[in-house]
Amino acid sequence: MRRRTWLRGLAVAALAPAGGALVATPTASAAPVPVPAPLPASGRRTAAPAAVAELRGIDVGTTQAGIDFALARSEGQEFAIVKAGGSQLAEGPYVSPHYAEQVDGARAAGQRVGHYWLSGDFQTPADAAGYFVDHLHDYRPGDVLALDDEVLDDSTRLWDDAQAAEWFRTVQARLGEIVPWFYIGAANLRAGTWDRTIATGARLWVAVYGPNDGTRHDEPDLGGRYPDWAVHQYTSVGSAGGAPAVDLNLARGWAFDPVDGGGDPPGDTLPKTPTEQSGVPDTAFWKRAQHWLSIESGYTGPVDGVPGPNTYAALQRNLRDHYGYTGPVDGVPGTNTYAALQRLAAGHGYTGPVDGVMGPQSWRGVARFLNEDRWD
Repeated sequence: MRRRTWLRGLAVAALAPAGGALVATPTASAAPVPVPAPLPASGRRTAAPAAVAELRGIDVGTTQAGIDFALARSEGQEFAIVKAGGSQLAEGPYVSPHYAEQVDGARAAGQRVGHYWLSGDFQTPADAAGYFVDHLHDYRPGDVLALDDEVLDDSTRLWDDAQAAEWFRTVQARLGEIVPWFYIGAANLRAGTWDRTIATGARLWVAVYGPNDGTRHDEPDLGGRYPDWAVHQYTSVGSAGGAPAVDLNLARGWAFDPVDGGGDPPGDTLPKTPTEQSGVPDTAFWKRAQHWLSIESGYTGPVDGVPGPNTYAALQRNLRDHYGYTGPVDGVPGTNTYAALQRLAAGHGYTGPVDGVMGPQSWRGVARFLNEDRWD
């Protein structure tokens, strides 16, 4: 979808914005797709679907500095989704260098405005969502808030369903009713399942180009993985607002309807662990731990409740990053691993010694953490 970030050599934590604008020239495209009936409850809206049929628009990032948004609007581009920043650089999260000026340009041109965040390995979804919300520029109710789930730059893997849902739920918890879009390539969409993301109400913004010649071709093939698409990014080589190689999109009118903060997670959520009462870790304890570590620390194995080297290596990474673990990330837990785990437990009611010897009170403290709703 997007070209590389080109942020090397720039300050990564709070970059000063630098100019921009969006728009796209009308393209020869397939006949407009009829607006579908309202989505089922899993993709619910707060209001009735908008009567608008389709809207055309662009999305812009670091390679579209200087785009003329007023020209783009006159060319028929009715919305502009602007890159706010991302988590995919090893240096840490950043604000995109043209973000503020591009938002201002699109807003002044009378376009509907959106803000998108690029996923990555270098923040947890919750931390990324918090950074995104904290650095929004001129956010207004009704603006699109989008997660761009793809692998770019230093990042090595796609966020999975649980991670994407955690990002949306964190944004919703901060802002309440929002217009959420979930961007992903069609092949990656079909390779996973997205029940938790669907349950947040996020509209699907899917990328599939065909020949990628500036023209919209066939309907996106979702492989049954999402109730419907809301926005189709159909080329990355459009011309808009005087800028070449712009992403062009077709959005259904209801893509801009607000969502009331997310529905309940799907019915296959993980049960709470009784370890909080018994002090003895069980299968549910380790399933919840594996789910937590898949969201925060790169665990990619099964959520089967059977801890092995991969589970313990992810645990050591998390403890290294947050709880003072200084030993090797080798998947073999020992006294240093368990001492750091006791420091985690100390934030959740454990008052015993930090000696690396796990007992019932230590396990109860960890279980209180794992039983938090966010790890369901």
